[in-house]
Amino acid sequence: MRNNTGKKLVPISANSNSSPTLAPQGLTPPHSYVERFKVIGPDQPVVAVLGEYAMLSCRLLPPMSTEHMHIRWFRNGFHDVVHLYENQKDQIGQQSPEYQGRTELITNHINGSVSLRINNVGFNDEGTYTCFFQSPENYEEANVELKRASLGSALSISVIDHQDRGIRVLCESSGWYPEPEVIWRQEDGQRPIPASDTETQEHDGLIKVKTSLLMRTNQYGKISCHIRNALLNQEREMAISIADAFYQRVSRWVTSLSILLVSVLIPCGLLVVLVVTYLRKESQEKESLSRELEWRKCRFYAVDLTLDPETAHPNLVLSEDRKSISCGYTRQILPDNPKRFDTDLCVLGCQGFTSGKHYWEVEVGDGRCWILGVCEDSVRRKGGILHSPKGGYWTVQRRHGENSDLTFSDTPLSLSDSPRAVGIFLDYEAGKVSFYNPDNKSHLFNFTATFTGTLRPFFYSYYVPLTICPVAAWE
Repeated sequence: MRNNTGKKLVPISANSNSSPTLAPQGLTPPHSYVERFKVIGPDQPVVAVLGEYAMLSCRLLPPMSTEHMHIRWFRNGFHDVVHLYENQKDQIGQQSPEYQGRTELITNHINGSVSLRINNVGFNDEGTYTCFFQSPENYEEANVELKRASLGSALSISVIDHQDRGIRVLCESSGWYPEPEVIWRQEDGQRPIPASDTETQEHDGLIKVKTSLLMRTNQYGKISCHIRNALLNQEREMAISIADAFYQRVSRWVTSLSILLVSVLIPCGLLVVLVVTYLRKESQEKESLSRELEWRKCRFYAVDLTLDPETAHPNLVLSEDRKSISCGYTRQILPDNPKRFDTDLCVLGCQGFTSGKHYWEVEVGDGRCWILGVCEDSVRRKGGILHSPKGGYWTVQRRHGENSDLTFSDTPLSLSDSPRAVGIFLDYEAGKVSFYNPDNKSHLFNFTATFTGTLRPFFYSYYVPLTICPVAAWE
C-alpha cells in the first residue's frame, strides 16, 4: 500500500508474532495528517551517565499533533521495541524484556515533540535508537545515538617509593568510561608535567587508571593530578605538596657516596670500615624512609571523626565540637539507652565502617591510662568489658605507664618513648588494624582479623583528656 506521496507504508503490528496490519483505518485524523512531515533528531550523540537516566528526543517538522499517531522507539530491528505508543496509549507489553519498567514516553502532542526517558542506563544501552512516527497517510523516522559514560572515583594520591635519587608519586582512580585523559600540573594549575608512567586496566567494562610521576627534587612545589572524562566534560583532581626536608632525606646517600669515592685515597683497612659504616647507615636510612612512607600512605585515608554522645559513659564530658573528651568526677544524669557504656569510661565515634581504608589520630598527651582502636558496633556496652579481639575490640592501651596491645596473651610493647599521639589505620578488606606514633612516624603494632560487621572508632579515657586531631596528608 502507498500513500499519496508514493511512499510505501511500513506494516505495523501491536504484536510482532501476529499477522502485520497497517495503521488503524477507522481514525479520522486532523487535517495536519495529510501533510508530509519530517522527523528531526539531535545533531550530536546523547551522553548518559551509567546508573542514571538518558533522555532521547525527536520532533516533527512542521509541528503537528501526535496524539493519534503510531510512535515507536526501536533499536536493531522494527520489532526490537524499546517503547511503543499506539491507539493513544503506551503498549507496555510490547517492549523488549530488557527495557520493561525502565522507559517513559514524554510527549507534547500539540507541537509534535516526543522524548524517551531510559532509567538506570547500563552498559548494553549504548548504541543507535530509531524514533518512528506514522500517521494513516505518512511515516518518517530519525536516528538518535546514545553514548554511555562514567565519572570515576575520587582520586587517591600517595608516595609509593623512593628511588633513583627521588620519590615516585602515584595517582589512581577507578570506574571510568570511556578511557579518560590524564595530566599532572604544576602549582599554578596551568603548566602540564609529563607523567613518568600511566597504565589503564579494564574491569567489568569500567577502566582503572594508574599514573605516576618521578620527582628527583621539589622543583614543582605543589603538584596536582587531573583525570578527565572528555564526554562528560568533567574531571577529578587532587593535589599534593611534599616538604623539602623529605627530598633531603631521600638524596642524602648521594653525599655519602661522594665522601666514599674520595676515600679511595685512604688506606685499605680504613676504607673497609667506611664502606661497612656507610652501608649500615644507608640500610637504616632506607628502613626509616620505608616506615615513614607507610605512615604517610595511611594519612591519605584520613577521616573527619566525631564522638557519639549517645554512647558516652555518664562520667565523660564531650567538647562542643565532639572532638575531645575529658573525665569528670561527677556522674551526669543522662538517658540510659542501650548504646551507652555504663561501667567502663568509653565512647565510640559516630562513624561506622563496613569497607575501605580509614585513618585518624588521637592526642593522648602524657596520660597514663587510655585505650584506643576499633571495635564491632555490636559489642557489649553494659557491665565489665573484655577489651580484646575475643570481645570484638582491636586496641592499643597505655596502662599505668606501660604500653601494650590487647592480644590474647596481653603482650607488652617495648617502646623507648611513650607516644603523645596515636594514629589508627583501618584497612577493612585486608583485615588489618595498624597503630602509629605520629611524633616519630614509627609503626607500633598490627592486628589481623576477618571483619564482617560494622566497625567503629573506640576511645577509653581513665581521667585523662583525649582529642581527635586534624590530619594533613603531608606536613
